[in-house]
Amino acid sequence: MPDTIGDYINFCRKMLRWCCCVLFCIWTDHTSAQQNTLLPFPLPETAQYPVPEGIADVWMKVALDYSIYSDKELVQRIACYEQAVHLYRKALNRRKEADALQILGDCHNHQGSLAPAEKELLQALTIYKEIGYTALQGIYDLLGNVNGQKAHYDVALKYGFLAVRTAEAQQDSSLQLCTIYNRLGLTLYHLAEYNKALIYFKRSLGVAYKWKDTASILTLVPNIASTYWRLGQPRLAIGILTSTEKRYPLTYDEDRITFAAGLCLSNVSMGRYDEANVYVQKLLNLSSKFDRYNYVQDVIYVALLNYYQAIADYGHLRYYARAYEEYCRRGGYAYELLNDYAYLFRADSALGNFAAAIDYYKQYKLLQDSLYGEEKSHQIAQLQLQYDAERKDHDLQLKEKSIQLLTREGLLQSAALERARLEGNMIIGGTAMLVLMLVLGYNRYQLKQRINRDLTLQQQEISQQHQSLNVLVNRQRKLVAEKEWLIREIHHRAKDNLQIIVRLLNTQAGNVDDQSARAAIRESRHRMQAVSLIHQKLYQEDSAAELDMDIYIRELVAYFRDSFDGLHQISFDLHLTKVYLEVYQAVPIGLILNEAITNACKYAFPAGQEGVITIVLNYVAENYLLLSVKDNGTGLPADFGIRKRTSMGIILMETLTEQLEGNLSVTNKDGVSVIVIFKPQHNRGTIPGLLKLVNKTA
Repeated sequence: MPDTIGDYINFCRKMLRWCCCVLFCIWTDHTSAQQNTLLPFPLPETAQYPVPEGIADVWMKVALDYSIYSDKELVQRIACYEQAVHLYRKALNRRKEADALQILGDCHNHQGSLAPAEKELLQALTIYKEIGYTALQGIYDLLGNVNGQKAHYDVALKYGFLAVRTAEAQQDSSLQLCTIYNRLGLTLYHLAEYNKALIYFKRSLGVAYKWKDTASILTLVPNIASTYWRLGQPRLAIGILTSTEKRYPLTYDEDRITFAAGLCLSNVSMGRYDEANVYVQKLLNLSSKFDRYNYVQDVIYVALLNYYQAIADYGHLRYYARAYEEYCRRGGYAYELLNDYAYLFRADSALGNFAAAIDYYKQYKLLQDSLYGEEKSHQIAQLQLQYDAERKDHDLQLKEKSIQLLTREGLLQSAALERARLEGNMIIGGTAMLVLMLVLGYNRYQLKQRINRDLTLQQQEISQQHQSLNVLVNRQRKLVAEKEWLIREIHHRAKDNLQIIVRLLNTQAGNVDDQSARAAIRESRHRMQAVSLIHQKLYQEDSAAELDMDIYIRELVAYFRDSFDGLHQISFDLHLTKVYLEVYQAVPIGLILNEAITNACKYAFPAGQEGVITIVLNYVAENYLLLSVKDNGTGLPADFGIRKRTSMGIILMETLTEQLEGNLSVTNKDGVSVIVIFKPQHNRGTIPGLLKLVNKTA
């Protein structure tokens, strides 16, 4: 589990994104023609996405959300790439399968899982060769790096030379060449070929400077400094480290560790133990920020072991050498383990642990023979000679091409002399043509002046027309403003007239003794009030054409609370989305709400029974709105199907729903639910600011 609240939040976000991806994959396997159980009619079918290749592409993108520098997130990233490989293989996309395998192998390499990394990289290499893909320098480089970590330096050197040779054949000058040179240099460094390693480190640094890649520069400079230190040139190591640190300030702890370790080793070599101790303390502080098996601990151990050996502090030397031994064994680092055996032999010898010292010396010799035996040395030398021979052949081919180019240039020079004589004759004719062109040019200048005068006159006419157009535009704006005022006045008058009708109905209801007639007048009064409220909101809103349904529904509910007696036991639960509707759709919606709420208040909760009326206005699809009025009352009577044909409210709601071109559904389950689904004509949410812009220009 994450250690902090921030980590927990990030973990939840990533898991939510992953779950959404899985749900998306499941959803795309089903046809969208299936009916929604909440809807009384089927929604339009949606397009199918490519399966499984499209899902594999999604997994590749999801993997990028996880960092390779976090052990927990690296596991999640590897899982995403494994899913992508499986799906690309299922989709028979060989190229994408190979790309995913290469990235997966690189992730396992970062994780330290070298066996699966090599297996996946070899699978990718086989596919690349089968499909005829030739830019293989990247995968050769990764295979070389994996074998280098496994201490198979002969194989690592073979793949390193293949990567360099392929990159040069492909004329690759990208930042990838920087990595290829660096890893070949590291292989040669582990083989103690420090002068050759320095050549490739410097080539890599040159590429990094060309691309101005600070991260690569700060990685390569400590490698070069370490090589200088191995060659017995600590002053050069200190010089390149300090100058680089001044030019590129260190912002990451990993870079601070590599630079501090390089300066510590160089100062130890020069006998400056006090200066070296400063960097030792800095390394110990930085080491505590990382896991004990993190890759940055390697350079820290090397610096500490050299320092404590130099000052003859064999207790600390043995302590850190034992810790380094555990680190090397866990990571499978044979070259580093070989050097650690030497430190353990010296420490135990100095401390009088002669049996342990002899045991470590035996292990040192066995590992040394395994890594640098005569057979491997011979193979490595042959690889170096083969690469040098191929390099010389390549240089000879370049020289032959240069000779051919020189011969071709000689022929071109002869042709150029002949051409020069021809050009001399042409100059004379050209001079005559130039005089003729000057005459024609002057004539054209006069014509251009005449055209400019005509254009000036046309520009003046256009300016006058523009002024006239501005007058017409201003007049049009005034007319639009007057039209808006008239529309608002009409809504105001309509609202007042409807209020008069409501008062007349109230008066009429007081003079009628028949309860049925009085109930009919009361229902008509509620309908008039619902329509009156729409006109009231329209002349109060900024736009006289559209109504904010959120505010309207809340005010309509407030009206019902004030108008009906005995509603204290009924509560309203509103779930409303910000929706704007045209007036011709708002009126039917208001009347449908009036009928549904009136029926719920009258019949759902008899004898003062408590209850809840839930009103929902929300989108159920991209272009469809759902209006729902649901109560948790007694439900519909048993003879509702027969009475439905003669119910004024039901007939009115069906008629209004047809006017909306929507669908009406009345269900009887845990109360009565009235659902209307329709397509809105216009919505401010989909075209933000459009109406405000129209009103402003008007």
